[in-house]
Order: sequence, then structure tokens, then C-alpha cells
Amino acid sequence: MEAQEHRGTGRAAVRQREDRPREPTLTEALSSIMGAYHHSQETMATVLDKLQETLRLQEEQYLGFREELRTIGSALGTIVGVLTDIQKTLRDTVALQGAPDTSQDDKMPTTSAGASGQDAQPQDHHTSTPPPADGQPARKRSLRSRDRTEQDGKTPARK
Repeated sequence: MEAQEHRGTGRAAVRQREDRPREPTLTEALSSIMGAYHHSQETMATVLDKLQETLRLQEEQYLGFREELRTIGSALGTIVGVLTDIQKTLRDTVALQGAPDTSQDDKMPTTSAGASGQDAQPQDHHTSTPPPADGQPARKRSLRSRDRTEQDGKTPARK
């Protein structure tokens, strides 16, 4: 009987082992670990490739933006130069007409006719006329009045 009991216990133990999942062998466990490791390496390599591509694209964008900024800076420099030339021309024109320079710009030096290389002649505000639109030099009123007086026969008073 003892043997029967022992056999019965043996069958029950085998049945219990068959019912529960079997433990993986050491080789199977190592194989599973190595598979997961290789998969994670592949994933990391893919992530690194994507990061490198992103960095390359960002570098291209940065270089493009930098070149665009250089172009914009150059264009702004040209515009400032043109505006400075216009301002100088306007100041020279005002100085030639004899009107006082009322500009408030302290950054630009005030230019006069003498400073621009032309011989500045004192102008009387009452005897000068603005230059005509055709670009010919303006005549003084005193000359016109002299012409009129020759017709009238009267001599204008001298200052």
C-alpha cells in the first residue's frame, strides 16, 4: 500500500507540474534577454539616426537664416547710405538757398555749401528766389528789380 500511495503521490505531483507553466531553461532565458537587448539596440540606433537627421536639417535652416540675415543687413546698410545721401543733398540745397538749417538730427553733421566743396556766397533771404524746376540757377530779385528800373528810368536804392 505504501507503494501505491507513493505512486499516487507521484502522479499527482506530475499532474501538478503539467498544470503550471514550466520554468524556462537557462538557455531560453538568456536567448530572450539577448533578443530584447538587440531590439533595444536597434531602437536606439533608429532614434539616433532620427536625431542626427533632425540636427542636420536644423543646421541647414540655421545657415539659411544666417545668410538671409546677412542679406537683409546688407540691404539695410544700402538703404541707410541712400537716406544719408538724400539728407546731405537736402541740407546742401537748404544751405544754398540761404535758409537756416532747422534739422534736429545730431547724428549727422550739418553741411553747408562751403563744406561740400562749393564756394559759399552770402545770400540775402530777401533777394534770393528758389531754384526753378528746370534746374537752372536762380536769379536774384535785385537783378530783376534793376531790369525794371532801367525800363522806368529810376535807380533802386542800394543797401
